[in-house]
Amino acid sequence: MEGEVLPLETKNILQECPRFRVLVVGKTGVGKSSLISFAFGVDRNAISHYARGVSDIVTEHVSDHNPRFVAHDSMGFERGETMNLDTVRKFLEARSGGTIPLKDRVHMIWLCVAVPFAEFPAFKNADDNMIQLAWSLKVPVIVVFTQYDRLVHRMEEILIDEDSMLDDEHFDRIAADRAEAKFLESCVKPLEARNPGMPYERTFGLRGEKITPPSQTALRRLLSTTQRLVQKSIGGDVWVVTAMAQRVSYWQGLASAASFGNSTLETCLVTIHQEIAESWNFYDPRDLLNGPVFRNRVKALAQLAMPEEMDAGSWFENIDHIQTLLGLGTAIAAPVAPAVAAIGLSALFLHWLSRTIHRTPEILRCLMAYILDITLVMDQLFLVVLATHPPRALTAADIDTALESYMLLNLGDVHKDVRIYVTRAKFLQILAANSAEQKVKELLQKYATR
Repeated sequence: MEGEVLPLETKNILQECPRFRVLVVGKTGVGKSSLISFAFGVDRNAISHYARGVSDIVTEHVSDHNPRFVAHDSMGFERGETMNLDTVRKFLEARSGGTIPLKDRVHMIWLCVAVPFAEFPAFKNADDNMIQLAWSLKVPVIVVFTQYDRLVHRMEEILIDEDSMLDDEHFDRIAADRAEAKFLESCVKPLEARNPGMPYERTFGLRGEKITPPSQTALRRLLSTTQRLVQKSIGGDVWVVTAMAQRVSYWQGLASAASFGNSTLETCLVTIHQEIAESWNFYDPRDLLNGPVFRNRVKALAQLAMPEEMDAGSWFENIDHIQTLLGLGTAIAAPVAPAVAAIGLSALFLHWLSRTIHRTPEILRCLMAYILDITLVMDQLFLVVLATHPPRALTAADIDTALESYMLLNLGDVHKDVRIYVTRAKFLQILAANSAEQKVKELLQKYATR
């Protein structure tokens, strides 16, 4: 039945831990508020700031657009002051440890350190003390080097003074190389000397209303490192909440079809769709992502991977125009690739939707393709939405852009990889090893833009 869903595992997870909680610490002026704002869609103007040295660490900063994330801002660590560090210590002691409910714990600390663009040390004693405190309480911490763009601009100024005759390409490359070398010398080496193995990331360009694609990439690296450390350090399902908070989704345990019992293929796909769409936590007040238009478009993509290669011609009347999308051809030529809306749903596919699910190569290809297709479309949609700040409500045009981008960039290759993996000859081996889930994860890592 259209719209029927199976029980959603994420609902059980969210009962135990409904939000991912991060404490952002660092010296005043390093860009903590901008980082919180751009990383999770929290309105910068809503982040409270008081007099210098006064901490409002207990305040929870939550975005209406992103309720899965809560930030705590420690305010600044100033030279010679111990009050804020003591405040952080008391806060973390009350928010860490096995006796504290998972939902109330601090799951991650971001220690913000400004990249020096002059001859000043990056680290202060307060930074070292913060790292030691986090480690003693077993709270994962990442050093976030902020304002890297100031260092790049400084290298550009020096280069202009040295040689103003360089063309733009050589100028940009030399300035970038010098900035990287300076970053390694002034930030990375001192960090490794003080705290071997300490994870770090960098951010830059978090100003104004929009950020550039390189800044988006750096931000997503930070979010990915955060998720990895939470999964490693805390265990359990907090990493799922972390993924929801950062609008990144992975699906576990579906590719083998073992969880669906006697459900129809339609019910399975609706369940997959709702679970993944909700886990990305986009600001979607019109519920476009769970609406029938978007569901049918994802179905139109996933169906392409379902038939055997020799049967594909009987499934689709426009086989010549879509064979690359089925994973049967070579690279897609953008001018001749059909629009997603023009593909349509095959009559044979519609017949399969009403049938009880069985373990067959066709079903496995369809399930894997659907998981990959919707997740990678969401990945493209994330880029569309991240470019706007503050986050606005999703539009149908945003979704169309993400669908077409994914179709032109990766769809044919994704389906080709699914077909290579799920062949009738290897199908029993796949079931015996229960390895389809791992393959889905591998393909997500291969094709995701982050």
